Amino acid sequence: MIEITIGVLGLLIAWFTYQKTFLDKPKEEIEHFILQFKATQATSVKVRNQLISLVDIQHIGESDIFQGVTFNTYIKLMKESYDKNLSDELLSNILTMNPSKAILKSMTDSLEKQLAELIQLETMIFARLNA
Repeated sequence: MIEITIGVLGLLIAWFTYQKTFLDKPKEEIEHFILQFKATQATSVKVRNQLISLVDIQHIGESDIFQGVTFNTYIKLMKESYDKNLSDELLSNILTMNPSKAILKSMTDSLEKQLAELIQLETMIFARLNA
């Protein structure tokens, strides 16, 4: 009799552990993802606007920002990337899908990398404006 009770308790503990790990809505992860998404959105717009200002001030639209990529082309690519990857509509669609913790972590890591690259670009713009 005690063996059956221990077995049932073990199954209940395993079920609750599984439910908490895999089935519960990852509330904290969703909040962190939303914050990271919004920060990346805002930084992307800010950096793009700074880049446009730099081009207007220094008249360097057809100069290369990177090898084989002009400032004007890069600004256009930034706008297209924003519309495709950082729109409010995309955020709504992602949240509607109820992503798992693992997917949220992967997307958040990607956003963190994008944000770091945007900050590097912002630093380069600042250096060019103050040169």
